[in-house]
This record gives sequence, structure tokens and C-alpha cells, in this order.
Amino acid sequence: MWHAFLDGSRRGPTCLVAVVIALPRDLDRIRTALRAKVEPGRRRLHFKEGERREHPNDQVARQACLMAAGRHVLDISAARPVLESCAHQDVLDRRTLAVLKKKIFHLDHEHFRPHEDPMLWASDAIAWCYGAGGEWRRRVACLLEGVQRANIAPNSAKPGNRPSGR
Repeated sequence: MWHAFLDGSRRGPTCLVAVVIALPRDLDRIRTALRAKVEPGRRRLHFKEGERREHPNDQVARQACLMAAGRHVLDISAARPVLESCAHQDVLDRRTLAVLKKKIFHLDHEHFRPHEDPMLWASDAIAWCYGAGGEWRRRVACLLEGVQRANIAPNSAKPGNRPSGR
């Protein structure tokens, strides 16, 4: 029975969601190792670069990635999917997973704030490294089981959006 931890990253218009899976018997050991990497005065490990700017398709892209990741979580029969909580997107995450539940079967999940579970730091790191490309992507390549791509129409972030002509 796997536990799955999902977190995302964005590079320009590319949205990434990484799923880290672990067996319950391994969680304490992994969490302890991750906590040991946290710098004094910090609450967590976090991979980021520069300022975060909202992209018009952020919500649509995240939900497409979440649907693909959710299918994978169901395929491996993960008992406990955990998503990083972000107040402005938790409601939409729940709606997306509810659609997936109706299509397949019951899927319970939890949202945790980033500092509440070190396992979320691992999925954050993998998504960030993959998105960074080059040497960073090469370093995490051995950790990846697969990569799925979801194409999002450029103006699909909000229904009825039309190009502004600018």
C-alpha cells in the first residue's frame, strides 16, 4: 500500500506536478533524512527561483496535471494521496479530484501545508529539478518512473476568454 505526495512547480508556461510514492514502513526514515537537510531557522526545504508570477493558464494547467497524477495514484492503488495545500487552489483541487472520483472510484486525499509533511519537499524538489532542465533534470532522471504531458489551449484559463489582439 503506497502513500503518494504531490506538489507542483512552474517554469514559464510549463506546469509540473510530481508524485513521490513511498511505503508506510519507509516514511519515518525518509522524513527524518529530509528534516536533517533543513537549514537552521527554516521550517522546510523548498526549491524555487526568482519571483513567482501568475500565468493566465496556471489553474487549468495545474488541474490537467492533477488529473494525470490522480490517475497514476489510482493506478498504483495509493492509500493516501497528500497534496501541498495552497489556500487559493485547494477548492479547485478538490473539485478536480471529485471529477476523477466519479470517473473511476473513491479517492480520499488530504491537503497539508508545506511544512507539515517533509514528503512534500521531495515532490517539490523533483518537480523543480525536472523543470529546470539540464544538469538538474539529469540528477533526478533516475527517480522518475515516467513523464506525462498535458497540452493546454493558450486561452483556456477562463471560459469565454478571447485573444485581446495585443
